[in-house]
Amino acid sequence: MNLKINNLDKSEIDKIVHLYKQKKFDDALILSNKLLKKEKNIPFLFNLNGLINLSLENWENSVQVFQQAIDCDDKFVEAYNNLGIAYSHLGKEDKAIENYNKAIEIKKDYSNAYNNLATHYDDLGKYDQAVKNYVNALKFNSDHLQAQNNLIHLMNFFNPLNDENNSIIRANHDIKNIDIKISILNKISPRELNDYLIKCNQILKKNLKNLSFFDTQIHRRNGFNLNCDRHHKAFNKFKIIPKYCFGCIKVQINLTTVVQLLKLYFIFDQINFPNDNIRKSFIELRPGIPGTYKGLVYCESVEEAQKIIDILEPYMTKLIEKNFNLSIKRGCTEFDLAFPGYKDINNLYKVNYDKEWKNKEELIDEEIFNGSKKGKKFFSRSLSGVCLGDILIINNWLNYAKLINDQTYKDITSEIFFSEYIFQAVKRRNTQN
Repeated sequence: MNLKINNLDKSEIDKIVHLYKQKKFDDALILSNKLLKKEKNIPFLFNLNGLINLSLENWENSVQVFQQAIDCDDKFVEAYNNLGIAYSHLGKEDKAIENYNKAIEIKKDYSNAYNNLATHYDDLGKYDQAVKNYVNALKFNSDHLQAQNNLIHLMNFFNPLNDENNSIIRANHDIKNIDIKISILNKISPRELNDYLIKCNQILKKNLKNLSFFDTQIHRRNGFNLNCDRHHKAFNKFKIIPKYCFGCIKVQINLTTVVQLLKLYFIFDQINFPNDNIRKSFIELRPGIPGTYKGLVYCESVEEAQKIIDILEPYMTKLIEKNFNLSIKRGCTEFDLAFPGYKDINNLYKVNYDKEWKNKEELIDEEIFNGSKKGKKFFSRSLSGVCLGDILIINNWLNYAKLINDQTYKDITSEIFFSEYIFQAVKRRNTQN
């Protein structure tokens, strides 16, 4: 006998849930909208419909149905939290904070709401408030993966006071106070790196027994929203290259060993570039894209990129010595795969790009993001010096080197924290290549 919720078979709702979990959001939305026409007093169904709309980035629609869920049940804590998420996407800061706090008022130990509230404050640059709420999220759920990783990422830009009750903040504080200092003014020896990493990993062992491994292979110095997500969606919808992406210039550094990548990390951390240039050092995990260890510095012009090369080259020559390559490219890689030659700055005439992009911006923002905050630019200046997130990323680099048989990792350390994320990524890449 089928369980019924009011006049609805539970099997019908189960089907929507199944479609949602399978990420078949369009199908799930059609079915949930159909059910909502028959029954308007099921808070769970309104909330589910709202989650589907969130996944489809229908922010205004999600606000409406989450509010309907709350109208049916004013103690529906998940709906308040989800309504906060929807308002956050729309850039309605006060409304987002109000609903996250309402969820916490109803359920004092609701770690998801604390994490979302913290993320909201993080986006606003209110780092003290962000840290406070990440800590609360972890207080009630020490295994909360998002809160762990969000707090770790935040400490690239903000150094909270030591907190003996929070192992992540305590580990970050201890790493920042290690007495070994790596300086690019000197040649960096493998022994120096080894001694330094041993101390760092001792701190990890002591403090982070329950930490889910930081799942990134990229270290960023300075953060800037380059609107990549927005441009990719526009590209996929209209099959054009935005003019602003076409004008994105970067210095690309190709390296051959993980030791070189680690030295590049210290160069990026300690060197000053004009305009506080965004830079990243990373391992390439995307199938079909050549190169293993890379660095990028984003610039506004070819002339600026050449100045960056002039600054970089002496340090690269001193610390990395050989087997590296510096070149000027146009971003981004995904566009280059679709339009061969896109990254070559000398191939302007061969590339299909939209000269009227600026006139389409509002249309694209409205059609794709429904006027949300995702199109806005922001800049965050990283703190100098190694932090906890850096050490976790470096361990990922070393995991990667071991898996691809880059034996140079043995020159700097014999102890690596195993990363399931890197293991699966390498396995996936090798399968697809």
